[in-house]
Amino acid sequence: MASGTVLLRLGVLGGLLAGSASLAADTADVPRAEAAPVVPESSSVQWQLLAGGLASLDGYASTGYQGWLLGAGWEFPRLRFRFQFLAGLPSSMVETRTEVKLEQYVFGFWLDTPMLRSGAWRWSVGAGAGFLLFGRTAFARVGGLDTAGPRFVPALLTGPDTSLRWRFSKYFAVEGSLAMDVVFGRPLIGFQGAQGFEPLYEGWAVRPRLSVAMMVFP
Repeated sequence: MASGTVLLRLGVLGGLLAGSASLAADTADVPRAEAAPVVPESSSVQWQLLAGGLASLDGYASTGYQGWLLGAGWEFPRLRFRFQFLAGLPSSMVETRTEVKLEQYVFGFWLDTPMLRSGAWRWSVGAGAGFLLFGRTAFARVGGLDTAGPRFVPALLTGPDTSLRWRFSKYFAVEGSLAMDVVFGRPLIGFQGAQGFEPLYEGWAVRPRLSVAMMVFP
């Protein structure tokens, strides 16, 4: 009786061992899920495009001038390079004898460095310089007054700026910039009278400029 019990126990134990071995073999045959591929990090250099609007107080027209801006550049972790084209809408200056239309175009190079980064936000300071072209057209409002024909006056522009950017997606951002433009060679607008040249509009040598642009990261 005892030997029969021992044999029964050995049979049960052998069955359990055989079942465990079969389960282990089945588990080994099940294909394992492959590890997720590692997504490569984006390059530390980013190309960017921007387009927006601007407003500046230039000392000529009482409301300053407004216009459009287009730009492109490259952004590194600690430095950003940008080329920008600023096109001002014609501003009109009217007085009793004359009316003057003034246009302004800038092509320049700006760079900045981030002072603060926090999530989608970036605050930076920098500076830039460029070529400024004034386009002037004068009209007489009274008889007997001769006005000069259309004329273009070249000048230089430089100065510091600061910008705040909100990057709300991988490919798009909104950026606002405040700059102080220093202008060298700005035109003095007036007319030649009996008493000699009479200046009417001198413009400002230092001009604040505010811009807001939409940015694209291709």
